[in-house]
Amino acid sequence: MTEPKPAEEAKKERRVEIEIEINADVEDVWKALTDANELARWFPLEARVTPGVGGKIFVSWGPAYEGEAKILAWEEGKKFAWKDPMGLVEWTLEARGEKTIVRLLQSGFLGDADWENEWFDSTSYGWGFMLLGLQVALERHRGIARRVAWPRLKVMISREEAYRKLLGAGALFTSDVRAALKPGESYSLTTTMGDLFTGRVEFVREPRGFCLSVRELNDALLWLTIEGVPGSTEVQAWLSTFGLEASKLESFEKTWERRLQEVFS
Repeated sequence: MTEPKPAEEAKKERRVEIEIEINADVEDVWKALTDANELARWFPLEARVTPGVGGKIFVSWGPAYEGEAKILAWEEGKKFAWKDPMGLVEWTLEARGEKTIVRLLQSGFLGDADWENEWFDSTSYGWGFMLLGLQVALERHRGIARRVAWPRLKVMISREEAYRKLLGAGALFTSDVRAALKPGESYSLTTTMGDLFTGRVEFVREPRGFCLSVRELNDALLWLTIEGVPGSTEVQAWLSTFGLEASKLESFEKTWERRLQEVFS
């Protein structure tokens, strides 16, 4: 008689798998993935890399959101992988003419508990934005340093309630945003702070958030997202800018931080 496997062993592994095509050569994409300065153009706010198998990669979005991982694979122009407490992150690159196919695999997700499902969903969603950032940095802003504004606010309501509140007329925009959020299409919205934003709707993921390119901020990426763990919800406005004047970035951070507080007061 076969002994039953322990519950932990019986869990099936889930994987985040994403593939994108970038209009850049393999050498530039490889550098964007493995060079500390290039990583900061699309991924963390700060990075350090000790190259090669057995080396280290450190990424940080501030003291509460940072970590270091061991590099397990380093095949220049082809494959890069690291292992951290959350699992294995593996990148593979394939040249296709003058473009590059980028494949991301993150494995190590087990179980069906609410927090495990939330972590898996958040990771998949977050990588979607980060890979968009990689594509935008290489295709639209090659060689230009990124600067980020990141106003955020913890709220005592659910993600669904926060999403509805953010999108409603008179919150962040003068009109109800939902009618304008058509992925891949152009939009035109006026903020309740008096600014006109135009550009492209990059993606929408209800009730988590959405991402817009903003022509008026030098083709920046504005990602409005609602993050949450059991007992806590945080509304975030992440603005990735390239070549934008420091005064405009500072103004955005201050006015949007104040407006979030007003909306959820």
